[in-house]
Amino acid sequence: MDTNSLSIAETLKGLRVDIQAEHTLIASRVTWYVTSQSFLLTTYAMSWNANFGWPAFFHDILPIAAIVLSVVILASIYAATWAQDVYLREQTTLIARVKNELTLSPAEQLAFDSYQRTMVANRTTAGGKVMGNLVHALVRDTPFILPIGFSALWLYARHFAPFIAG
Repeated sequence: MDTNSLSIAETLKGLRVDIQAEHTLIASRVTWYVTSQSFLLTTYAMSWNANFGWPAFFHDILPIAAIVLSVVILASIYAATWAQDVYLREQTTLIARVKNELTLSPAEQLAFDSYQRTMVANRTTAGGKVMGNLVHALVRDTPFILPIGFSALWLYARHFAPFIAG
């Protein structure tokens, strides 16, 4: 046996770390995005002051810039969730191969069973109902809904602001 090769446990741990890294990346992008949108919305609201200069910029250009920002963040979130899906599929494939192709010692089997139970797809409620995929889907919807929602808000502002102001 090659002592420099990765063990199954190290490989599974590495996949879990990669999945978590993508999750952290998504969370930080959403945090950055919501923060940037709050600054843009505050600036937009302040631009309605009667003495505020550059109304065309703030009522025409700012909403377009905010929508472009939404498209960019949506693409980057999609890329991170795609990468996370790749790692989740690889994890599932490796687990299936270990189950079908390897004989584990009792201690290894205990650790393997524990690992399997904590995989996203296998997570359960206290009552034993499998909820992992549903919860995972709900958590992943928010990063996609936010840019779409903010874009709709900015489109509304861009379209109706001239009529409200005039």
